[in-house]
Amino acid sequence: MRRISLAAALVASLALALAATPSAGAAASVPRGFFGIVPQGPLGPADFARMHGVIGTLRVPIYWPAVEPRRGDLELSSLDSTVSAAAAAGIRVLPFVYGTPGWLEPNPARPPLGAGGQAAWSGFLTALVRRYGPRGTLWSGSARRLPIRAWQIWNEPNFLLFWRPRPSPAGYARLLRTSARAIRGVDRGARIVAAGLAPVEGGMLPWAFLRALYSVPGARRSFDEVAVHPYSATLSGVVYQVREARQAMAAAGDGRKPLLVSELGIASDSRLPTSFDRGLKGQAEFLRRAYGLLLRGRARWHIAGIDWYSWRDMSEPDPHCVFCEFAGLLDANGRAKPAWHAFSNLTRR
Repeated sequence: MRRISLAAALVASLALALAATPSAGAAASVPRGFFGIVPQGPLGPADFARMHGVIGTLRVPIYWPAVEPRRGDLELSSLDSTVSAAAAAGIRVLPFVYGTPGWLEPNPARPPLGAGGQAAWSGFLTALVRRYGPRGTLWSGSARRLPIRAWQIWNEPNFLLFWRPRPSPAGYARLLRTSARAIRGVDRGARIVAAGLAPVEGGMLPWAFLRALYSVPGARRSFDEVAVHPYSATLSGVVYQVREARQAMAAAGDGRKPLLVSELGIASDSRLPTSFDRGLKGQAEFLRRAYGLLLRGRARWHIAGIDWYSWRDMSEPDPHCVFCEFAGLLDANGRAKPAWHAFSNLTRR
């Protein structure tokens, strides 16, 4: 969800006819949580009412500095509300946990890899699973239980914005190992999702990062799914990135592991010139065709789900992303855009 610079030659000729229309069978055969959404801001009752029956997964950020601004002082009320409301609407939550609080490290993009940092990170993850996992205290007396069973660790660690001082597959492997041990220590059946990787400036290409991650001894045992954010202004670019990630996994002997598209999006407008601005109708058409391609390739690429970025437009520009402000299915006032109708026609059961 940041500036895009795809420093690789894209496939020149792609059978885009495959993307023309997702077949009803392809969309109907996927698991309930396959179609997800990523919000850019807080959600209210009207959002969850609209999501009901359309959205299967809500991918939400858990920003450690905001949840634990002071050591040992967890502020969970907002997260409690979101997880509870999602459960009431029958929507599963996939959190991505990231950021380092100021009481541990001045720069939130510097991961907690020191001895004290790893212990604090483990304690934070343990507290989250004990709150929202299968035996979580949030569900005590709750009429509708949808415990969190999958946890995504960090966000775009191949990007300088999220990982300082520079992207490090070996460092991320250590974070994954620490995270998996903490989460599985509370919920043995939990799934660990590796962070989504995007083709961003100021970092490593996703497939290069994956290859380096797999070269770390034992790293593959610390995660159950790989994730990508295949942002591109072209459909061929989306497919190219998914295929490159899958090839990196196969080359490492991990080809059977699921691949999650945990962010995918395009804009309906922009403040600055960008190829990611497709206009209202173009955004909807891109969504429809991209999902058509990914659904048709779902079995071949072992795609576990697709999360659209984002739910609603922002009311202010994102200084790190030229298109994110207008990437929503709804506008900033909550009005449905053509992309919403394209999405709901595809996913509604």
